Amino acid sequence: MPVSIKGSGGGSVTLDAGAAASTTTLTLPNVSGTVLQSGTAVTAAQGGTGLTSPGTSGNVLTSNGSAWTSAAPATSVINVQTFTSSGTWTKPAYAAGSRVLIEAWGAGGSGGKSTGLGAGGGGYNYRWLTLSQMGATETITIGAGGAAKTTNGSGNAGGTTTAGSLVSAYGGGGGGTGGGGATGGGGGGQLTAGTVGQAAGIAQPGKPWILTAYDSGSGFAFYQGAGTDNGGSSGTCDAFYHGGGGANTQTGVAAGVSVWGGGGGGCSSVNTTGGASRYGGSGGAGGTAGTAGTQPGGGGGGSTSGNSGAGGDGQVIITVFPA
Repeated sequence: MPVSIKGSGGGSVTLDAGAAASTTTLTLPNVSGTVLQSGTAVTAAQGGTGLTSPGTSGNVLTSNGSAWTSAAPATSVINVQTFTSSGTWTKPAYAAGSRVLIEAWGAGGSGGKSTGLGAGGGGYNYRWLTLSQMGATETITIGAGGAAKTTNGSGNAGGTTTAGSLVSAYGGGGGGTGGGGATGGGGGGQLTAGTVGQAAGIAQPGKPWILTAYDSGSGFAFYQGAGTDNGGSSGTCDAFYHGGGGANTQTGVAAGVSVWGGGGGGCSSVNTTGGASRYGGSGGAGGTAGTAGTQPGGGGGGSTSGNSGAGGDGQVIITVFPA
């Protein structure tokens, strides 16, 4: 007849009569009933993983050579999050050693009104990190472009863009006003904002900048900055990381161009075209009414009687390269 063997937990194994008659020893696995309870780890020696829970949703089981771990799956997908308005960056489920590039643009200033001059473009800044150096979330604050001028006067400076406490990019200065003695706005830098155009002198670019030469006939010559002088030349408006300087009413002083930061704005009477940027926003044109700079960081154009051009807002791009 069949033989039934019952376990202490209530389960049973039934052998037929032939098996029972021919078997003298039945060996069961030496497994304590407690390790099979829900939420209790089954060790690797007992054929389990040693984990008490499956870990985060989407994780995979990975061996580190001595134990099993619950880890995020390997990925080759680059994670890009772009912010054109303020918000919150959320860390993706990538390995802690993944490389992160944070890029930030400051906002452009607005042009001046009444023989208005062009505004400076917002500066560019960047930083490389590992994913482990960043919080689970980071607050992104996008600098606002300088507001268009509706009454006569110098333009407004652009705002600062930040990615948590990790990176800051500064805004460009507003364009000056009043004719030949005024200056366009200085372009924003990596350490400071550009200054607003003045009645005389020069609108300084944001730091750091290198003054390579000064000539009474051609004004200041900046290597990595964008200021505009009231007697300067077109070379004083161009920049590299920084935003381009705004154009002014002196013949030949065009809006500054830039590689990374925003382009400078044009002025209302001569050189009305805004400055270009390779990777930032373009400067707005000047005229009877100025046009706005393009996001990210383009400086606004100056105006004679209408409103001046507003500055372009800043921007942040955070790119995660999987380890």
